[in-house]
Amino acid sequence: MKHAMIIESNRIVSAELSKHLTRLGFHSFDHVWTEEDAIAVADKRRPDLLLVGDRLETGSPIAAARAICVKHDVPALLVTSDSSKARQRLGEGALLDGPFAFSNISKAVSAAQSNDFMLAAQDRCLAPA
Repeated sequence: MKHAMIIESNRIVSAELSKHLTRLGFHSFDHVWTEEDAIAVADKRRPDLLLVGDRLETGSPIAAARAICVKHDVPALLVTSDSSKARQRLGEGALLDGPFAFSNISKAVSAAQSNDFMLAAQDRCLAPA
């Protein structure tokens, strides 16, 4: 069974992402709203995919994704409304593909899972959607 973690404090966005992922064969989800919770939950159950939003109640969604990717080698997809701000947050050297329209999330998920992406420091992660 495919399992995804959605790191995003906007519960409406999080619920919509779950609907799309269900259509793509994901059967279970962890929704987290803080950096600390994201890392702790991933340690308990390794997700097959991370969807990383723009903001959290506390902490950084990108820092959470980086910590999880380093520990668990999980592909991540950055879901953002502003890809230029996302590029700034990721810093120099981040390899990104996209943006993908929200309506084309299946292509973005496939790309993230294809192991073609690198997180800014080293591990595969974070393609903007």
